[in-house]
Amino acid sequence: MHRTGFRAATRASSTIIKTGIALALIGLLAAPGCAGKKNERPPSATRTMPLVIRDVPEPLRGTVGSVARLDGVQPVLISALGFVVGLNGTGGLPVPSTVAAHMEREMRLNGIGPANNETGSPIDGQSPSEMLRDPNTAVVIVQAALHPGAPEGTSMDVFVRALNATSLEGGQLWTTQLRVGPPSQFGSIQARIVAEARGPIFINPFAEPGQETDGVTRTAGRILDGGVITESINLVLQLDNPSHSLAGAVTDAINSRFPRTRGDRSPPATGKDSELIHLRIPYEYRERQAEFIKMVEFLPVDQTYPQATARRLTEALTREPNLGDEISWSLQAIGPQAKPFLREMYSYHEVVPRLAALRAGSALNDPRAVPYLVEMANSGIEGHRTAAIGMLSRIDSGPDIERTLQSLLADKSLSVRVAAYEALATRAETAQLKRLVAEERRERNPVARRSYDMLYALSRAYLPAGTLQGVSRTLVEGKFFLDRVPVGEPMVYITQQRVPRVVLFGEGIAITEPLTATMWSDRLMFIADGGGEPMRVYYRTLPQMRSGEPIDGTSRVVTSEVAPDFLELIAFMAHEPTPEDPRPGLGLSYSETVGALYGLYKNKGFNAAFSTERDRLLEELTSMAMQSSVEMRPERPGESAEVVVFDDPSLLTGRPELRDDSSAASLLVPLRPVAPAGEPGGSSGEAPRDGGRVEGRPDRGP
Repeated sequence: MHRTGFRAATRASSTIIKTGIALALIGLLAAPGCAGKKNERPPSATRTMPLVIRDVPEPLRGTVGSVARLDGVQPVLISALGFVVGLNGTGGLPVPSTVAAHMEREMRLNGIGPANNETGSPIDGQSPSEMLRDPNTAVVIVQAALHPGAPEGTSMDVFVRALNATSLEGGQLWTTQLRVGPPSQFGSIQARIVAEARGPIFINPFAEPGQETDGVTRTAGRILDGGVITESINLVLQLDNPSHSLAGAVTDAINSRFPRTRGDRSPPATGKDSELIHLRIPYEYRERQAEFIKMVEFLPVDQTYPQATARRLTEALTREPNLGDEISWSLQAIGPQAKPFLREMYSYHEVVPRLAALRAGSALNDPRAVPYLVEMANSGIEGHRTAAIGMLSRIDSGPDIERTLQSLLADKSLSVRVAAYEALATRAETAQLKRLVAEERRERNPVARRSYDMLYALSRAYLPAGTLQGVSRTLVEGKFFLDRVPVGEPMVYITQQRVPRVVLFGEGIAITEPLTATMWSDRLMFIADGGGEPMRVYYRTLPQMRSGEPIDGTSRVVTSEVAPDFLELIAFMAHEPTPEDPRPGLGLSYSETVGALYGLYKNKGFNAAFSTERDRLLEELTSMAMQSSVEMRPERPGESAEVVVFDDPSLLTGRPELRDDSSAASLLVPLRPVAPAGEPGGSSGEAPRDGGRVEGRPDRGP
């Protein structure tokens, strides 16, 4: 019995011990962090980022630029390999096999081959390989500077360089898709397509056409306004310190200051996370991209009391005039609420704060700034005068602005005259757009209504005479615009970038009679006897070339007569006779027309001065080429970054003297006749030190 009780007690104790051990094991297994629990993640270390604190001047604290940086503001190189037709036997030279294979593939993909649509042209019925060897075609490198954030449809100039031609004169670039980075061939990493380019190639207009022994580079040129953005590249705003609340506040501030308008598909700012905000240039600022970027940079994040912020900034402007430019942008970014405080500064005694306030006020369309800007435009140093003229062009006010600008068209300063013309032309385009929009609104048939983009283009293509601005414009043979400014001393002003224009200043530009003017190795001659008789014109076209030699019988001679009227002469030089319009003409391109006008000028063929502008496109491309290399980000997983070297346009065009100078005066080059050697003003034949051009030697055209 005792044994039985002992066994029972022993069994009971054993059961209790086993139960306790089991419970203990269950507790251990259930404990947090136990390695035996399924799907349990081990603890990870938290990365702590150092707090970024910018050294920002006190007046600019609280702006977007004080808490974030804008990446991708600098222009981006875009390029491609393109195909040029219409040469005069100067192309078709051998190209590397990889380039040839790439071009043939691209041609086939675009349906180019024996069944092409070039009926009647020298390349009719040719295969891609035959077209590459044709002496009237060439493969070119196409380059342009793309400004990130620019909306789709924004146009730009394009730079081209021949790979297998001795000259690109007369060439026409076929539609070419441009990608980010340097030109790439099939099989290499392909960046995305962001633009396309096409159009006639603009060669140095001060060089003799067809002459290849004068040291002028004819293997490079540009296509004026020939590039169009097809896909915008977003700007990226990155916060210094991650914060969802701050990112939301910055996004709201930008979208509040720049609400969506006509042409905008989305708000300009889109928050991505606690650090990144994507920016898009609003349609309204497509031609003023740098202005939008500056306003975003200096936009106050806190939009609660804009008047108090404007008061604080104007007071800081008087204390710290060295910050005048930055504070001016911040005041403009505030918007119309800043006008009352800016007006207090329009008559300030110090010039820097006064200019800063007037610049912001004109950008905000404040008519109260007009009297002060008129005074500055009429007197003072040249830089302040041209700046005031540019500010006046932006204000939508009464006729006082037009009267002031028209009076400045007769100024002695070339920079002031050109600045006044540009301002009046801008105001005339704006007034024309308003008229077209008003007419369109009266159109009752919705189908017949034209789009705003079409009206915008039309407002710049034609300006009627007799308007308040006094600037008229016509399109000459679809090649360039002819602007007339009937004020001041006679002058011919031509542009070499963006929209091609010949601008005639003054009323009395006339052909000098009697006249005998020869140019281009006597291939072009103008003879005027006077007495109301027509001017006789002789023009011998260049012969077609084969293997570098002219083909006999392929040069034609044009002899014609034209009235000794300067306007009719310009139209005559540009007109190409066709069966539909058989009127006589020479069929010259824009660059050839400019070259012929310059030849007449050197022969004293008309009673006007001659002036042109320098090139901004090459300055941008050269600036990007200063970077010896750039890392191209791979676009697909698994690809490695590729380091490439930019092509240097300054070396290709023989113009290493290009400099970064965006002042208005530096872009104007007055051209004066050459005095004989030994006389005052005579030239020894040496190039000027300032990167200008020796008159009579067109190898250094502006």
